[in-house]
Amino acid sequence: MGYLYLIIATLLWSFVGVMVKTASTMFHSSTITFGRFLFGFIFLGLFMKSKGQKINIYWKNKWIWVGVFGKSLNYILENIAIRIGYAYSNVIIWPIQAVFLMFMAFILFKEKITSTKLIASILCLVGVFLVSWKGMPFSQLFGNNLLSSLLLIISAIGAGVHVTSQRALVNTIDSGNMNFSVFLLSSILTFVQVPFNLHLTGNVNIYAILSLVGLGLVTGVSFYLQAEALKKVSFLTVGIVSNTSVLFTLLWSKLFLNEHMNSYIIAGATILLIGMILISIQKDTSSETVNHLAKSNKM
Repeated sequence: MGYLYLIIATLLWSFVGVMVKTASTMFHSSTITFGRFLFGFIFLGLFMKSKGQKINIYWKNKWIWVGVFGKSLNYILENIAIRIGYAYSNVIIWPIQAVFLMFMAFILFKEKITSTKLIASILCLVGVFLVSWKGMPFSQLFGNNLLSSLLLIISAIGAGVHVTSQRALVNTIDSGNMNFSVFLLSSILTFVQVPFNLHLTGNVNIYAILSLVGLGLVTGVSFYLQAEALKKVSFLTVGIVSNTSVLFTLLWSKLFLNEHMNSYIIAGATILLIGMILISIQKDTSSETVNHLAKSNKM
């Protein structure tokens, strides 16, 4: 069952770019962000209830709020970047997040950066550069293409902050209630911008509506499924399988939206995938880091 959970979560993640791009044909990016969190905690709550799990809301915990701000930043900027760029452009979030977490562990918790991790980081960054560059003349790099990449880099840092908060809470709050609390509070936080962007960006269409709801399903269920998978399969397996979402993201972007791709993008995606797998081979979170964060949570 663990492998099934992992495969489902991976496939769900791979559709995010296509669904954001599709939802953007009708909804403003702020509405999409709010919808991802709103439908996210609804679907997660229903999923938890179906599993007989009690729902608790943790809103006084400081690490929950760290996760709220990190994840909100992640989604807000990711949605904007995909709207002005390509559906597959968010593949650079995962490697940047991995490198960010590795160096944060080194800076904050003095974790050793091995030669393998350093090589993996370089591969990730080379892959990110190639996917962002796309082989374009440097004179054409400025504009939406560069802006999209910069937004995704900051978005990845936000995602990394969210992961850090999860690690801090891993010994005190179960993953279901942890994410339910973060998504619920994030929906309240991101709703602030919605009234100012109520206008539609295009004609009403069923695909945009289904995409918005689908994004909530991904938000609500995928994190829970991966957490459950980690209890049943090795970390290495989770890392390798999850990272293949990069390839599926490219596939769906070409298949459903016929987005432009060339050898630079394919090569970049392959290189960053190898880098992320190398990071997964040497688990980037030690028990010392988790325990340190857990202790700071109790202070």
